[in-house]
Amino acid sequence: MRQLLIIFSFTLFQLSFSQSKVTENSKTESLIHIWGLLKYQHPEVSKGIFDFNQEFINEFDKISPIQTTEALNTEFLNWVRKFDLGKSKFKNEPNLLNNSKIFTKNADFSWIENSGFNQELIQELNRIKSNRAIGDYYASINSLNKMVNFKNEKGYDRFDPAQKAHRFLFLSSFWNTMRYWNVNIYLTDQPWREVLTEMIPVFNQESTIKFESAKEQLFSKLNDSHSNYDSSHLLNKKLINYAYFGGRIINDSLVITSIFNTDFAKKDGISLGDVVYTVEEKPLKNYYVDKFSQAISVSNQNYLKSRIERFFLLANDKDSIQIGIKKNNGSKTTKTIKLYKSVRYPEDLLVSMNKPLSENWFKIKEDIGYLNLKLIDKSGLKKAFKEFDKTKAIIIDLRNYPRNISTEEIAEHLYPDKKVFIKTLGPFTPSYAEYDIEAPLKIIKNPFACGSKNKDYYKGKIVLLVDRTTSSNAEFIGMAIQQAPNCITLGEQTFGAVMNRNQITLIDKTTIDFTGMGAFYPNDKSVQRNGLNIDYPINESAANYNPDLYLEEAVKLIQK
Repeated sequence: MRQLLIIFSFTLFQLSFSQSKVTENSKTESLIHIWGLLKYQHPEVSKGIFDFNQEFINEFDKISPIQTTEALNTEFLNWVRKFDLGKSKFKNEPNLLNNSKIFTKNADFSWIENSGFNQELIQELNRIKSNRAIGDYYASINSLNKMVNFKNEKGYDRFDPAQKAHRFLFLSSFWNTMRYWNVNIYLTDQPWREVLTEMIPVFNQESTIKFESAKEQLFSKLNDSHSNYDSSHLLNKKLINYAYFGGRIINDSLVITSIFNTDFAKKDGISLGDVVYTVEEKPLKNYYVDKFSQAISVSNQNYLKSRIERFFLLANDKDSIQIGIKKNNGSKTTKTIKLYKSVRYPEDLLVSMNKPLSENWFKIKEDIGYLNLKLIDKSGLKKAFKEFDKTKAIIIDLRNYPRNISTEEIAEHLYPDKKVFIKTLGPFTPSYAEYDIEAPLKIIKNPFACGSKNKDYYKGKIVLLVDRTTSSNAEFIGMAIQQAPNCITLGEQTFGAVMNRNQITLIDKTTIDFTGMGAFYPNDKSVQRNGLNIDYPINESAANYNPDLYLEEAVKLIQK
């Protein structure tokens, strides 16, 4: 009995001892959580009184030798309390978040209770979490456009990726900015809190190349097509040699639709309409997903195809690449093609299956109009709709990015009355957003509504064409067109990021964008990541690629 008691006591001691141990990764994760909470919600820190980047580095160094949760709790508590300055005014306004328009899906503070902190530290952190006396030094909401401004985020002058504390400062700064101010962060494939846990070991790797790769992997987890990273190491330093052709990815194959240099193509026996189905002995989809999915942020996989299919897909740092080709006659062959430093070739060497249109609008048939929105302006719209007045349908092509028209200018011809076509989600306070916000100058002009009383609006059928190239402002215009009477949409999933880009300066002084607001149809259906609502999906065939399929299917719908 005595022996059993000794064994039990020893086991209990061992268990207690092991529970008080703290891992390096969990220490870092707790520091990142606390630093972000202080930065955006502490009444003094949020005013920019402290050099808070340096505070992170100093605290990271302080907790590095700590091995027990007890010692870590003490250090964190002392650190948090040092910022009060004896005069901090905490303000708790519980009713502030009771408004039915307040969006709470991004407000995840479960880490406070689940991080192994003692009650004293938990109480202190909860007090900061509830504080509403928040400064606007690090983040301020623009009163005119409702976007978050990060004008005082200028990076860290002494940033050195070789130093572990600096790499984790980079991770902490970006992760917390998104956690507190990206209203769409609830839509990521992987919950954002889990992203932090996963990325800590990745940022622990020492080489500069691995740090660059870690950044791109982190950005890709935003699942936001607006989050282009112009300083991408992969796109700028690794993908330096290009194929002399591009195309369209259909059913996991690449149909060659453009040849930039016909001389190179003749030498290799490459023709328009050929289908690339393997790269370096891998199925094409496996190849590009492995290569790009953790390096490029996209709202959806359809946009990933659009991002890479023209230039990046076969680009490499080698001077050649092996591809599997299926020819127009059905024969299959494997080729090693040469890659080149530039894809800027003389115009007379370019051939394409997609012929550029010479006119912005014309009649496909006597009773069907066609309108391409890429270059048309207000005057052109007026002429087109006058010409199409007696037609039974208009095909509006939005497989492009309109440059010269607004929602109001096209609604002038499509709407019988003024109509709200979009609801938006905007930042409200750290972690919280406001749904269906009102435009500050809506009395003068409401950007979320368009049209006016108009008995002469177009009364025929509208067929809107969209695809993976319909992006950002094109989607915004598309949402407006879709609210017109008798509008149906034909195509495939679009870009999936409608509202304005918001740029932030990162700790290493590079920059990245993210979508600053959320977008919803009037029926509350989300457009962020999903793209525009499609009534009739287009099913393309790689083996029998038809560049005119969209138009042909639109005409069929009209003539039913």
